[in-house]
Amino acid sequence: MSRTTPDSITETARGLANGTASVTVLIATAQQQIARFNPVYRAFSHLADDLTNQAASLQAELDAGRSRGPLHGLAVSVKGNIPVAGLPWTEGTAIHAKRIAGRDAGIVARARAAGGVVLGTTTLSELAMYGVTNPFEPMGLNPWDVERTAGGSSTGAGVASALGITHVNIGTDSGGSIRNPAAHCGVVGFMPSIGALTAEGKPNHAPSLSTVSLIARSVADIDVAFRVLGDARPAATPSRRVLVLRKLIDTMCDDETLVLFDSALDRLAAAGITAIDADIDGWIEGERAAGIVSLFESGLALANMDITLASDGIRARAVAAAKLTSEQVESARTACAVLRANVTRALRDAGADAIATPTWPFAAPRLDAVALEVRGKTVPVDPHRNCFVRAANAIDACAITVPMGVYPTACVPAGLHFTADRGSESRLLALAGLVENVLPVLPLAPPLR
Repeated sequence: MSRTTPDSITETARGLANGTASVTVLIATAQQQIARFNPVYRAFSHLADDLTNQAASLQAELDAGRSRGPLHGLAVSVKGNIPVAGLPWTEGTAIHAKRIAGRDAGIVARARAAGGVVLGTTTLSELAMYGVTNPFEPMGLNPWDVERTAGGSSTGAGVASALGITHVNIGTDSGGSIRNPAAHCGVVGFMPSIGALTAEGKPNHAPSLSTVSLIARSVADIDVAFRVLGDARPAATPSRRVLVLRKLIDTMCDDETLVLFDSALDRLAAAGITAIDADIDGWIEGERAAGIVSLFESGLALANMDITLASDGIRARAVAAAKLTSEQVESARTACAVLRANVTRALRDAGADAIATPTWPFAAPRLDAVALEVRGKTVPVDPHRNCFVRAANAIDACAITVPMGVYPTACVPAGLHFTADRGSESRLLALAGLVENVLPVLPLAPPLR
């Protein structure tokens, strides 16, 4: 049975306002989709049990002429490391297997206040520390190819969006954790600067890098959700200029990624967006340094947990973190600061809005892959996969990935990634909206065709 994906947030809000749509039908449809897809693709780990009553109450408000705004009555998912009152709050680990959230995190409270219906919590890498499998709570599977990664750690959020179950998916990003699953699942992943969306009430195992972030099916939907859930910011007019890290891209990417990226740049040029080749000193050093900072900060968090119940991967991470020296950590923080200054300077000097790269240098690899061939060379999946996305976390930037096509061999989506300076969310979203309008429209994921 084929089906179409949901209308946009704006279209759905219009339908609810004029009575051609209803909250009860929208949420009942989402529940039907979960029943159909979740046994296979595992987007959700835990589901709310009062959705029918919530939907009826929100519809009654509309019937009485009271709307809470564009998210009123829309389906929302929340990553499993963010507490949702009354639901298991496991963070995807046996360490917290019996923990139930006593209250909503701040971002969940905002979503509810705006009329969003929280369907449940989505699957993730254990403790939101990147991994492609999770022995405690099985992670979501890529709807384009279940044998290839769906990305992480906000895996279920990307899967739920790709399957058309939800309009808004709330997650976290500390090293590509939102943008990776969005890219692999063929949707849009947006990471604002730290603090742009409230992190109140949620654990933060990498405070220098992690930020509450969003996944949706379009830039327009991301823009609406961000304005509702964050502090409203005025719209901005982009300069239509982007920096392209040409040498780095040519070095790191496989041939199919290069073809897709160059095709995307041609479309940008036709839309009046100027791409300027540039080198930014310290990019790879800063990106790699973010990995050290992440390891150090997550190690501090793990030191306060009983990790005897954790997976082998998490215990190995704790051991590796304990071996870091203060000099290594300080050097890593310095490298991040140097890269931050270099990015700011490069964007300012060029009058550019953002840095454009592919999201990943190759297609979503198979779940068991540890190395790949890239233009005749064998490279490790980790850390090679991080070469474009993690730099944004290193410098507390804002960043976004939008679909730019489908890999002809792997038949999974490719992402186009933009990194912008901290606090430039409005301009970045405006640029991404222009870009999305000229990129090819992806076909539906195979289960939806």
